[in-house]
Amino acid sequence: MATSGEALTCPSCGSRHASEHRFCGICGAELRAGQSTPEGARDAARPTQPVRPGDQGVEFPRQTPAAEPTYTQQAEDALPYYIPPARVILLTLLSSGLYVFYWMYVTWRQYRDHTGEIAYPVMHALALLVPVYQFFRLHAHIRVYQELMEQRGVPTTLNPLRAVLIYFGVVLLGMVSLMIPAEQTVTLPQQATYVIINVGQASLLAWIIWQAQTNLNRFWRHRLGMRLGWIRISVPELALVAVGFLLGWGMLLILLVDPSLLTTGGVPDPSTSP
Repeated sequence: MATSGEALTCPSCGSRHASEHRFCGICGAELRAGQSTPEGARDAARPTQPVRPGDQGVEFPRQTPAAEPTYTQQAEDALPYYIPPARVILLTLLSSGLYVFYWMYVTWRQYRDHTGEIAYPVMHALALLVPVYQFFRLHAHIRVYQELMEQRGVPTTLNPLRAVLIYFGVVLLGMVSLMIPAEQTVTLPQQATYVIINVGQASLLAWIIWQAQTNLNRFWRHRLGMRLGWIRISVPELALVAVGFLLGWGMLLILLVDPSLLTTGGVPDPSTSP
């Protein structure tokens, strides 16, 4: 391990890290010599020779298990890769599903930083706006992490095809909403249909993100061999949720209360005046 001032250089891939880091965020290698990962600690605790019949009474040298790394300040020692599943569910529902763009961005950025592959998180997230191509992007997103977990022996329940099929249901619900006749007076069945569509789209997207994020959290814990730090909620993230709330649930509320506001902008329609 080579050091330079306050920086550490990874002995495996050569990337530089702050002096308080314990593991490389790119390849997962140990930065500090003499310190074992949790996996190494378990291996060190195993006996060096198997116990065979007839060896009773023979004493083998005892090994002291290596101490696991301790973390006194999670914000400094742990990599901020962990996103609580409850957070993604809540923000997806509040944003009426718009949170999926931020989730695609941040998790693709983690993939780029971890693997060193050429990736463009912003363009990757915006690809969900492109008809048809959006299914291929989502499939690639889930498939890449599925392959990473399988290659490293991490248990996974990721299924790219299932995620795409569920996302197709989200798009299909959006197409149904466009087929509803645009009338100034929205009937009760139409109002119920709008509610079902909004709730259905947000719920399906929340399930996709929740199921994927639980796997991603498991992958980072196994891969890095350390406790993960939480990704802090950012201002752009909150702004996206606020926009989604207004466009999704705000518009739905107008449709349920007074649909004429959408066509007249709040000004009474002269044709209805006495």
